[in-house]
Order: sequence, then structure tokens, then C-alpha cells
Amino acid sequence: MTTEEQISAIQTERDDARQDLRDTLSQVNDKVGRTEDEMRPDHVIESHPVGAALIAGALGFLFGSIVNSRGAGPIVIAGLLGVAISKHGSDDDS
Repeated sequence: MTTEEQISAIQTERDDARQDLRDTLSQVNDKVGRTEDEMRPDHVIESHPVGAALIAGALGFLFGSIVNSRGAGPIVIAGLLGVAISKHGSDDDS
């Protein structure tokens, strides 16, 4: 095998490796995109409503037992109401 043939073989091998790398990166990006969509909080809550309610109750109990301020409850309720209104408004715009 001459030097030119070796260079050509190496370049072909390099080009094949680059294409394999591009294909692999494309597959990884597709999987990451699907996983991101599945792990969005609204999708998780929609697919597991009972678990989400239990976690929310546990967090509420924990938060209520830790905080001594009488104003914390109304602040949390106002915040949740604001998020719900914001979410409802963004759903209507879509």
C-alpha cells in the first residue's frame, strides 16, 4: 500500500468516524429532548396526580410545622393562587 492509499484510507476512516459521532449526538439529543418533555413539572403532575397531591400535602405539613409566623399561610395561598392564575392565563394564550 502506497502512502497516498494509506492517507486516503485514513481520511475515509476519519470521515466515517465523524459521521458516526454526528449520528450518535443526534440520537442523544433526541433522547434528552424526550426526557426533558417527560420531566416537566406539569407533565409529571398530570401523569401522577395522586403522588403529586401526597407530596404537596407532606410539604404543606412540613412547612406548617416549621413556620411560626401567622402570615405565612396567607402568603403561601396567595402565591399558589398567583401561579394557578398565571398557568391558566398561559394555557389560554397557547
